[in-house]
Amino acid sequence: MTSRITRLWQPGNPQNRVFFPDFWLRLVETPSVGYNRLPKNAAKFEIEPKMSRYDVQEYLEKIYKLPVREVRIRNEMGEITWNAPLDHEKRRALWKEEDRKFAFVFFPKNFEFYFPTIFTKDEFEDEVQKVQKFNADDRTNEKYVNRDRAGIGEFFGI
Repeated sequence: MTSRITRLWQPGNPQNRVFFPDFWLRLVETPSVGYNRLPKNAAKFEIEPKMSRYDVQEYLEKIYKLPVREVRIRNEMGEITWNAPLDHEKRRALWKEEDRKFAFVFFPKNFEFYFPTIFTKDEFEDEVQKVQKFNADDRTNEKYVNRDRAGIGEFFGI
């Protein structure tokens, strides 16, 4: 399950163990209203394209100890950027974004899954104020930049 190259096992050596696989999962926030909403006992994950539904189920059950009932997979094609989007006959593709794979995980009916709130609004506003204060303090040195270039003139100024 891992892509790491392990050392060749020799008699007497300890058993090779893999603690975490090379797969990754990312929890995706879904809207609470509209046709894209999910029930309370479901979650949407962006997963590595190599993963299957059984890999996702084992990953969540073994590592995070979540009671998974069903996993559904959806592949999304990456968006293509064309040189002339409206000319369908002679257009050529400039590049294509990578394809993405999503897993819709359903839990038992009595299990409710909520998107975690990592930052509260107060912490976010405090961070914004800190950045604004830092940017304001950074401009205080502007009036002293060309202080020693008094006789040169504006033509050679920076």
